[in-house]
Order: sequence, then C-alpha cells, then structure tokens
Amino acid sequence: MSVSIVILLICSGIFVGVVNTFAGAAAAVSISVYTALGLPIEIANGTNRLPVLFQASAAAVNFRKQHLLDYSVGLKLGIPTALGALAGAEFAASVDPSIFVILLATILILLLTLLIFSPNRIFKGNGKPAREVRKLDCLWFFLVGLYGGAFQIGMGYVILGLTIMGMGYDVITANALKSFIVMLYIPFSLAVFMYHGQIAYGYGLVHSIGNVIGAYVASRYATRINTQFLRWMLIVFIVLTVLDLFKIISIKNALDNIL
Repeated sequence: MSVSIVILLICSGIFVGVVNTFAGAAAAVSISVYTALGLPIEIANGTNRLPVLFQASAAAVNFRKQHLLDYSVGLKLGIPTALGALAGAEFAASVDPSIFVILLATILILLLTLLIFSPNRIFKGNGKPAREVRKLDCLWFFLVGLYGGAFQIGMGYVILGLTIMGMGYDVITANALKSFIVMLYIPFSLAVFMYHGQIAYGYGLVHSIGNVIGAYVASRYATRINTQFLRWMLIVFIVLTVLDLFKIISIKNALDNIL
C-alpha cells in the first residue's frame, strides 16, 4: 500500500468519522473510496464495517464520558437491531453484485433527495421529552437492523429519525444513542462478511484510523460542527458515487491519474 493511498484513506476517514458521528450517510464516501481503489462493490460494502465499528466505539465512549449516553435505552434498542443486522448482512453477502449496485444506487438517490430538500428533518430535534422504549420501537429497530446489516449507508439518518422524531430525543443525546447502537450491531454484520471473505482488512484498518479521529472530534465538539458544510460535502460525494455506480464516470481512473 503506497503512502498516497494511506493518506487518502486516513483523510477521507476523518471526514467520514465526523459526518457519521454527527448525522450519517458518509459510508457513501467510504464505498466510493474503496471502489476507486479497485475493490469490488460487495467487498467494499463488507470492508466498510471495520471503520464503522471503530468509529462508533470511539464516539460512544466519548459521549459516555460526557454523561450523554443512556446505556439502558441503548441496549433495549441495540439488541433487536443486532438481530436484524445478521439477516441483512447475509442477504447483502449473498445477493448478485449487479442487483446490489441497483439497490445501493436507489438508496443513495433517496438520501440525496433528503439532503437537498429536507435536511432539517434530521439535523434538528423536535424538543419533546424522551419517553420509555416500547415494543413497537424494538420492532422498528429490528427492521432498521435488516437495512443496516445489508447496506449501512444512511443508518445514521434512520436511527436519528426514529430517536429524534419518533422518541423525542434532542439531537446530541440521539447521536450518543446512535453511536452506541451501531457499536452493538456492527460486530454481527461484520462477522457475516468475514465468513464470506468480503473484507479487505488492510484498507479497512487504515481507513479506521481516520474514522476514529473524526468520531472523536465530532463527539467532543458536536455543538460546534457546521452542518451545512457537512451536508454539501455529502451531496457531492453521493452524486459522484451514483455516477460511478452507473459507470457514467470512473472515480478509479481519476484516482489512478492523481496517485
């Protein structure tokens, strides 16, 4: 692995760690970087679980130090999410790559629409007091786990949507819960992709370094993050990823010329 690739993985990882800790969908950046470096889409998808695990763990620990994390609620929501992630990951690891590309591109386009036309639905809370976890919440998070185990991209938005708009948490507390829930379920989906041999450990571990740095910065200075900047950076990366998936452009060729 060349020095330029290491720098690319770490720098992109820092951005991914910041965005995923504060909101979500930055897994699209990781996927585009991995595929640009030559990984098949299914291996890029599996490898993405490694940095997410380290990133979420770093953020959850830091949120806990600031007394913003409720372990009890996190466990009640994280366990059904982990069970769903097992089934979702098995689907993603087994489905035909061409079908997976279509599904992934569809999800990215939906996320792009949300980012452009309704960003405040996620970035701002509703100010309602938090309530107890209900059985219906556990069912929703099991379904969320199915999605996260298969795709991961946009999980931050889904979890924040349920905890902020559905359960009434403020955005900072919801982010703490999100990090803890992701930390709980990611090992289950990671194990499935490891079993299927769909992890590029070198790329994933180096990318994780940047993810941990970004997660620490975001969880430490969450109230100072410029969400509009993150929003537009994500929009750019998602557009490029969709164009690359449909082979309209080639991020790999562009990177080859640079590196």
